[in-house]
Amino acid sequence: MPKARVLAVDDQLYFRTFLEGLLAEEGYEVETAAGGKEALHALDRDRFDLVITDLVMPEMDGGELIRRIRERLPNQDVIIVSGVGDVQTAVDAMKFGATDYLLKPIERAALARSIEQILTARRLREEHEKLMRENLEYMGALSLYERAMGLFSTLALQPLAERVVEAFCIETGAQTGILWVRDDEESDGLRLITARGLVQIAEEPETLDPERLPANFGVAESLVVFLRHGGRLNGLVRLSDKLEGGGFSDADRALAQKAAELSSVALANSLHLRGLERRSFRDPTTKAYTRAYFEDVVRNEIQKANRFGRSFALLTLELDGISRLKDRLSEPEIARLLEAGVFQVGRALRSTDLIAAESDGRYRVLLPETDAIGAAVLKRRIREALLAGDTFEGLSAEERPRLLLASASYPADGTQVEILSSVLDARLEDDRKTLLRTLQAEGESFAGTLDRLLELARPGPASTPEQVMRFAVDEVLRRPRDRGLLFVAPGEGLSASVREGLERLRGLQPRAEVVLVGDGRPESMAGTPVTCVSARRAGTRAPFVIYYGEGPAYALVRERSEAQAEPPFFHTADRSLVEHLAFQLQRDLGVSLGL
Repeated sequence: MPKARVLAVDDQLYFRTFLEGLLAEEGYEVETAAGGKEALHALDRDRFDLVITDLVMPEMDGGELIRRIRERLPNQDVIIVSGVGDVQTAVDAMKFGATDYLLKPIERAALARSIEQILTARRLREEHEKLMRENLEYMGALSLYERAMGLFSTLALQPLAERVVEAFCIETGAQTGILWVRDDEESDGLRLITARGLVQIAEEPETLDPERLPANFGVAESLVVFLRHGGRLNGLVRLSDKLEGGGFSDADRALAQKAAELSSVALANSLHLRGLERRSFRDPTTKAYTRAYFEDVVRNEIQKANRFGRSFALLTLELDGISRLKDRLSEPEIARLLEAGVFQVGRALRSTDLIAAESDGRYRVLLPETDAIGAAVLKRRIREALLAGDTFEGLSAEERPRLLLASASYPADGTQVEILSSVLDARLEDDRKTLLRTLQAEGESFAGTLDRLLELARPGPASTPEQVMRFAVDEVLRRPRDRGLLFVAPGEGLSASVREGLERLRGLQPRAEVVLVGDGRPESMAGTPVTCVSARRAGTRAPFVIYYGEGPAYALVRERSEAQAEPPFFHTADRSLVEHLAFQLQRDLGVSLGL
C-alpha cells in the first residue's frame, strides 16, 4: 500500500518524470499534470494527500493554482517548487496558503523530510477530527484543538506568538505565560517575543541558550514547555501563577504537550515564511535589507517597545562621496566597494542588529535594546571597523568616501517611524557640517580638541559657565533613568551652586555617569554617585562641562583666567563634537563608565 497519493504539477516533462520516479522509489503513488488546468481537473475527479507544483508555468502560475485549490479544497496541502529568483513570488504564494517551499534543484532528503512533516501534521489533524467525531475525548480536548487550529490562521510571528501564549494559559489555567522563540531559521538561540499576565519583563532574560538555561528558570510551581518540530527547538513557553494556586497537575501537563504539538508546527511555518521574506527583501549588491522591509521591522519594534517599556536606537550611515567615484570606477567596482563596506559594518554590529540600504552608500541600522549611549558606542565601532578594514584600499585620500553617522533613540527622539527618520536626516546633515571636521580634530586628544575650541572662545558673562554646569547637573536629576555622560570641571574652587547640585545626587542612583574633574575629592562629595578624577589626567586645567545622553548634547569650555570680568568661553550643541569630546575624555581619563 502506498504511503500517500501525490499530484506533481510542472510544465516541463523531464521534471514531472523526475518527480514521479523519485517519489515512487520513496513509496508514494504519483500522478502528474502538465499545468494548472490539468491539475484542477485531476483534483475534481480524485483525492490527493499532497500537491507538489512548480511556481512559474504558462497560462496559470503556481500562485494562481494554489488560490483556486484553496477555494475548492481549503485543507489541501501544497508544496511549491521553484528557482532561487522567484523567492518574492514564493512568499506571496505562501501567503495564499502553500504549506512549504523548496528550491530547485531538489534534494531528495529535503523533499522526503518536507513530505513526511506535512503528512505527519495531516495525520495529526485527521486523528483529532476522528476523535471529535466519535466524541472519544472530553470537551477540554475539543476546546484545545479548536484553539490550536486557530493558530494556523496567521503566519505573522508577533500575533501568532500572542495566540500561542493565550492558548497555553487558557488550557492550563495559568495566569502568566512567557514565550521565547528562535531568532531565525539558522539560529538555535531563543529570544523573548511576548508575555501575558503580571510579568516583570525587565527581570526576564531577553535571550536564552536552550542548552544552558538559568539555574532559577524552572522555578517552583511553574511549567516549562519546549516547542519542537522536525527535530528543532522553535520556542519555549514558561507558565506560572495557576488560577487555583499550587502547581500544575498531570492533566495540565498533558494538555500543554498537546498544545505544543500544533503550536510548534505553526511557529515553524511562521519562521519559515519570515526567512523567505528576509531573503526576498535584500539589496542585490550589498545583501542589506530593503528600506520597505526595514520600516516594517521598525514599526514592529515600536509596538514591542511600547508593550514592554523598552528602548531602541536607529542609525543612519552614509559613505559621502560615492557618487564622485562613478566617474572613475565601473559599476562592478562600485558594487564590490559597497559590498565590502557593508560587510565591515556588519562585523561591528551585534547579531540582533539589522542593516538596510536606502540608496547607494546610504544605510539605516536598527539597534534593539539600545539607548543613545549604546548607539554612540556602536558608531565608534563602525568607524573603527571601516578604518581597520581594506574597504577603500587603492583609493587616494581625496577619493576615499567620508563616513557620516547619525543616531536617534526611541522614545526620547520620537515614537513614530516618520519622526525618528526626520530626526536622523537632520542629525546626518549636522554631522556633515560638524565643527569637529572643520577643525580636523577627529584624531586629537581631549585636551588638544579643547585647545582648538578655546581659539574660538569669545567674552561673555562670567556667570554663564557656572549656570550651564548647574543646568547639566540638574538634567541628571530630572532624568535619573536615562543613561548619559556628564563631565564637570568647575576650575579652582568648586562653586557653591555646582557643589550644591552635585550634593543633591546623594542617596540617588542615576543611570548617568557623573565625573567631577579637579584636584582631590571634596569632602562634600562623600556618599554621592560622583567619580572624582584629577585635572592632570584630563590634560587641561581649563574649566569645562560636557553632557551627552538622550536628547540634546552640550559642551562649554572657558579660559582658565579668573581675573577677567567677562572671561572668553566657547559653547556648542554640535552633537558630533560633544560625542567626540565625551568619549575622548572617558578614554583619556581611563575611567570605566560601565559601557
